[in-house]
Amino acid sequence: MLIVADAPITENVLAEFLDHYGKPAQITWLSRFPSPKAPGVALTEAKNLSQLADACYDDCIYFGSSAKTVEALFSKLAPHGLFNIVLCGGRFGSGAITPVGRLHYAGFRIIGTGGADPAESMQHIPQNGEIRPANRINVVGAAGPIGTMHVIRNICRGIEGVSVFAADIDENRLRALSKIAEPLAEKNRVGYKTFNPLKEKPPIDFNYIVLMVPNPDLITASIKNATAGAIINVFAGVPESVTAKLDLDSYISKKLYFIATSGSVLEDMQQVLAKVETGTLDTNVSVAAVCGLDGAADGIRAIANRSIAGKIIVYPACKGLGLTPLENLTKKLPHVADCLNNGLWTKDAELKLLQVYSGAE
Repeated sequence: MLIVADAPITENVLAEFLDHYGKPAQITWLSRFPSPKAPGVALTEAKNLSQLADACYDDCIYFGSSAKTVEALFSKLAPHGLFNIVLCGGRFGSGAITPVGRLHYAGFRIIGTGGADPAESMQHIPQNGEIRPANRINVVGAAGPIGTMHVIRNICRGIEGVSVFAADIDENRLRALSKIAEPLAEKNRVGYKTFNPLKEKPPIDFNYIVLMVPNPDLITASIKNATAGAIINVFAGVPESVTAKLDLDSYISKKLYFIATSGSVLEDMQQVLAKVETGTLDTNVSVAAVCGLDGAADGIRAIANRSIAGKIIVYPACKGLGLTPLENLTKKLPHVADCLNNGLWTKDAELKLLQVYSGAE
């Protein structure tokens, strides 16, 4: 643990914090103030930040309100480290340059409090990164392939009282998304609304924001559009070297929490499979096109240039099948098109496609 104090620490506050949340193997202390009481923990004192190695501290607690110090301390956090900012009644007064790419790829987390007790920050950490009852959810970049899956998942999640707001600048894609999402929202009694952020402001503040576009400006804007206690899910992979000037005063006063991930673990896959098997989640609704290996390269290009708003399934057994959007199946493979469900991919359509290319039909 690294502790840097530009403000005096109340007596016993650190000892009580460590007694409650657990003691680190070692504390490095950097401050003009005397080192605090930390019974049972090895404590060393540092003279300046420059003598400390980068990316080697699992936890960092900063007492004070210097944006420059916070910016320097980000480099000291190890992967999956926790940065606890304790403002002690102060304010930064301006944005702090934050390595937002490391939220995703290094997995560090930021918490904070306007008071003088680091334990207050810990209380703002949510139990998990899931949407919660009555959440107003904003999916930014909702009409792309991954955004579509987030919208569908949140609608079908079975969480009481949620409403989903799908934001995208491509209105054609939004209309295509709504063809899928609106019937599901009605079936699950979930509020659903689309909006184009280039033409209209967000209709409300949000409790949960998920960013599907790797743009640091959207991370900055999400703090403004979030309500107190919101989770901001930086789902899209902003490159690790990218920084953004964030309003950490608002982030801390609103008790916000950034989450991000660079991949799924086996448990995640098992949970999704279980939802598919029980019928609570239909992943077929995100399918926009099919192809054989012959069309795989075109499929990759279609994803890169955003020409197909959904997932593409590659069937190696279908030799000679080029990239085929589902809306083109009626002309190209009418027997397969007959098995679609209001234009959506189905298991029957898959079986028919495989029959056609196996020569069985």
